[in-house]
Amino acid sequence: MPWTAHPDAAPPVVDRSAFDQALAAQVDAEKELTRHGDRVSAARRRLPMVRVEDYAFTGPDGPVHLSELFGDRYLLLVQNVMFAPSWDEGCPSCTWAVDNLPADMGRLDDEGIAFAMISQAPVEKLDAWKRARGWPHTWVSSGATSYHDDWGWTVQDDDGADFPLPGYSYYLLRDGVPYLTYATSARGTEAILPVAHIMDRTVYGRQQDWEDSPAGWPQYPTYG
Repeated sequence: MPWTAHPDAAPPVVDRSAFDQALAAQVDAEKELTRHGDRVSAARRRLPMVRVEDYAFTGPDGPVHLSELFGDRYLLLVQNVMFAPSWDEGCPSCTWAVDNLPADMGRLDDEGIAFAMISQAPVEKLDAWKRARGWPHTWVSSGATSYHDDWGWTVQDDDGADFPLPGYSYYLLRDGVPYLTYATSARGTEAILPVAHIMDRTVYGRQQDWEDSPAGWPQYPTYG
């Protein structure tokens, strides 16, 4: 996106009173959105859970079971990163999402939450991309398991080949057994992407072509 280009379009200029009135209405709408989010979160905490096979993934030093990804914690967030076995680089969108993770991942540790990434590509490719991006995160390969197919993290493309999907899986460890408590994909992943939310609150939003913006607002292809 050519962010250096200064847009010609801009909001109308009003006096302070009119601005305060318009802002107050927007804040009221956002408070209701927050309250609705609280209700949705309450429902999420009441979801059942399902037992998950303790898959033996492939890590840089050998097999790593799903239960081992928890470390000494009882909660685990897995980012299912799009990286097909035939690819030499990770998905640009997923890469951007990993770059959005907290700079201090110890904040997750403080809450008893472990973090790991899972992809289908061979671990050697994952390690190479990890080094290129400077990521410290645990990243394992599911290529030798049925994990991606079992849990819907692949679909078939027009040629009938498997194509990975992005998303997050949330697990709870009970008596050494991993359980899936929640999962989300597509735009559900935006909940933990702070840069996207920062962009949303600028005057021009994300500047993507799917957004409902005023005429003249800069917009570009989402994956251009």
